[in-house]
Amino acid sequence: MRTQNATITRLVLFLSLSLAISACNGNGPKQNTISEQTPPADQTPAQPDDTAGADTEGTEDPKETPDTENNSPTVRIHYLNSNQAYDNWGLHLWGDAIASSTATNWTSPFALTRAENDYGLYEVPLADPNGTFNFIMHFGDFKNPAYDFSIIPAQFGTDVWLVQDTPADVTNGVAIPFDNEADARAAYESLMANIGNASAALDLTDIEIKDSDTGLAADWVDTAHFAEIYIRGYQDSDGNGIGDIQGLISRLDYLAESGINGIWLMPAMESSDNDHGYATSDYRAIESDYGTMQDFQQLLDEAHARNIAIVMDYVMNHSSNANPLFQDALSSPTNSKRDWYIIRDDKLEGWNTWGSDPWKSNANGYYYAAFSSQMPDFNLRNPDVIRFHQNNLRFWLNMGVDGFRFDAVGVLVENGKDAWEDQDDNHPVINAMKTTIEAYQKRYIVCESPTGYAAFAQQNSCGRAFNFSAGHGILRSVKQGKLDAEFVEQLNASNIDAMPLILANHDAFAGIRVWDQLNGNKTHYKLAAASYLLASRNPFTYYGEEIGLAGAANLSGDWSIRTPMSWNNDPQNAGFSTAQPFRELSANVMTQNVEAQLGKTDSLLAYYRSIYDLRNAHPVIANGNLNVQGQANDNALVLVRTSDDAQAVILFNYSAQATSKSVSGLTASANYSGALGASNNVSANASGTATVTIPAQTAVVYIRQ
Repeated sequence: MRTQNATITRLVLFLSLSLAISACNGNGPKQNTISEQTPPADQTPAQPDDTAGADTEGTEDPKETPDTENNSPTVRIHYLNSNQAYDNWGLHLWGDAIASSTATNWTSPFALTRAENDYGLYEVPLADPNGTFNFIMHFGDFKNPAYDFSIIPAQFGTDVWLVQDTPADVTNGVAIPFDNEADARAAYESLMANIGNASAALDLTDIEIKDSDTGLAADWVDTAHFAEIYIRGYQDSDGNGIGDIQGLISRLDYLAESGINGIWLMPAMESSDNDHGYATSDYRAIESDYGTMQDFQQLLDEAHARNIAIVMDYVMNHSSNANPLFQDALSSPTNSKRDWYIIRDDKLEGWNTWGSDPWKSNANGYYYAAFSSQMPDFNLRNPDVIRFHQNNLRFWLNMGVDGFRFDAVGVLVENGKDAWEDQDDNHPVINAMKTTIEAYQKRYIVCESPTGYAAFAQQNSCGRAFNFSAGHGILRSVKQGKLDAEFVEQLNASNIDAMPLILANHDAFAGIRVWDQLNGNKTHYKLAAASYLLASRNPFTYYGEEIGLAGAANLSGDWSIRTPMSWNNDPQNAGFSTAQPFRELSANVMTQNVEAQLGKTDSLLAYYRSIYDLRNAHPVIANGNLNVQGQANDNALVLVRTSDDAQAVILFNYSAQATSKSVSGLTASANYSGALGASNNVSANASGTATVTIPAQTAVVYIRQ
């Protein structure tokens, strides 16, 4: 048990650190130190201080420990590791509590001062005890514990205890070490008692199918349009500055009134990153920052009562290095979980994944991690790992989850240093997940593969995959005032309806915030929105896009596009929380917020809502057979959707002048009513053609009467 005074000190320290960390500009721990997606190397989020090199091949010997035999204050870090061998473990140090000469880079860590008894001792000289002292313990690329630590020595004390795999506390992804030996010893004894059997704490039982009717329409998957929601950034309900499930529940009416009938939740399972969630530490638990399993069940029930489906993000390529399964895998070459991951005694040379060497060193060899040392890849050739993931899916499906979005499916299986992405072996793996999901009624699956989406959209693979190229093509069409060749090509793909369209999402490689891409041009914005919302069977809208949310002014990369939702123009919290939000607000919070746009018919929000309502009223827009009329460099594009009993004519004029377009494939002599962008009627002639005038930079929809 910690003493009452120590607990109070820690609470005060957390408040101080949250202010100190938020004020850091590259010399302190970022809000998120893991890049979980597949951006080009130049878009990978920076690590703290110099740790952008954290995943580079080769690590220099730890730098010599500065002389501490003078009277200058020091922080004494005592490290307890299960193998009690500390020579190759070093500290990465940064912050204003230490001199610049003491700060390290990743490849030259602060070395062990000496070994004492069963722990390693690191004596670090201080420059300012009232400053922020940040550190990471690592062996080569391997962090253990798998966190950035931060203290203020004058408040925390200068005796620090660090235990393998075990921080004392974690808040917003930043950890606090132990402040006394007794608590550290208790944690160490628990660790040693469970070495090689940490995964016993997880639920790894086989799950049987228990299907139940969610109450959604039988064909909802054929016409659904989704909002992608980052729970941490959507709505805080308890005043701690972090979005949570209860906050999302409180905004379900807003989503329902907008016409949304599906939600893709960014990762909501327990993670070690405490940010984006793609470093999963427990596949059958809800992220503790977000709430409880009871909260999640309430979310499902409340969403279904509003005819809104809930689709979860699922990460099967990799886990967190804090996942007990990985801890067991590293514990011994003979551990039963060893071949659940890709671990070798020797290092394979010549590999490069997005500019980084994926083979990460640790005290027991090398493991493969395509994205980050903190996210080791599963061995998906192991049938036990496949069954593990299938059972996890059934666990959530039995609760009533309506489907899954699968992350990073293009890198599930590797066949060598030049064959680690978009391998044919990926498709049977994801198809096994598809089969598991389709054993339930009315469920949805979609996959993410930035380069191989067309193959993953086939039925012998995932069955659906996001089309990243079409969204880029739409934005180019809008900017250049004529139809982009790539957009037309994608629309003519035979399985386009199995490739949901987006304009942007939570990853910078997919595109920064649409507002920023279009420089706030609302005419272009509405035309781009209409283009993907009306061309796609299942379009996905990133939260805040419907109000023109911009990125954060002082952040870059993924963090800049994962800001708190702007509910009002409060410059402190945007209506997101009653406390200081976990991250900087959107740059245009004062003008582009929900409160400012509600009830205004010319607003972006009203326009998005009008399209969602149109899709809901006329399912043919989503599920009708698609006829594409247009080619590269045309001023306008025509889409005709036809079902057994309905027909929709959808027209887009990308030019700055009104234009007339001849439309074919219509019902002979039928009349069509203007439903969006036009109030007039149009009649087809006996040959099933009609000429339609489209205003400049506008989308128009006609529905057959």
